[in-house]
Amino acid sequence: MFIIEAGVNHFGNLAEARILSNYFLNSSFKNISFMIQTEKFYSSQSKRNLNFRLPYKFYESLIYRCHKRNKKIGLSVCDLKTFSEFKDLNFDFYKLLSISINNFDLIKELKKQKKKIYISTGFGSKDLNIKKCIRAFGSKKRLEVLHTPMSYKSSNLNLSKIESLKKKYKLPIGYSHHHNNKNSLYTLSSYKPSSIFIYCKQLKKKNRIYPDDEHAFFLDQLENLKKDYIECSKMHVSKKKISKVNIFKEKIRF
Repeated sequence: MFIIEAGVNHFGNLAEARILSNYFLNSSFKNISFMIQTEKFYSSQSKRNLNFRLPYKFYESLIYRCHKRNKKIGLSVCDLKTFSEFKDLNFDFYKLLSISINNFDLIKELKKQKKKIYISTGFGSKDLNIKKCIRAFGSKKRLEVLHTPMSYKSSNLNLSKIESLKKKYKLPIGYSHHHNNKNSLYTLSSYKPSSIFIYCKQLKKKNRIYPDDEHAFFLDQLENLKKDYIECSKMHVSKKKISKVNIFKEKIRF
């Protein structure tokens, strides 16, 4: 399952946020997430005359439109104060950002939502931190852990960790893409993650740098990316019996 991650690539601009949301609503994708950051982040950006906040009404309207089309919308969170403004909205799922993997006050509030929770392990990937986080949620029923290697160095991706995480935590293990080479996603297909978060960016403007720039995909790339990933997944041999094919009858040419 692919989840389009808008993050804060909209720059707090309503027109650009609507480009992202309208694309999603008319695409084959079923899930999208937006991100709210910390007060510290917003304050630092305001000094640069940037405001990455989207208003309550935007999320309220988009949730309604998503549900009307049987699609889901989630929110990535890392700060209890900024989350409190939106906690009464009917989001379908939440992503706990790795910088707050042991923010127990935030976890306590997320538990009250009784929604699907994705736990990102990027900056908090130590086993002890993950264990503490899972324990704080209590029930594992709605939890999914995301393998989140935040590196552009291929040797740091460690995709095989998906298998070890499955065995260790007995939970669905997804993947959050933060690599600047899309081919890593095709390699990923052999590990069968339960979900894949991929960042998107909306406009091709000269000299524009997005918050999640190098590892984000333009909207017009997403459908083909999904299609190619599915094709790669089909190439992996299953345990099922494979029927023999007469290559001459099938007119396969060499």
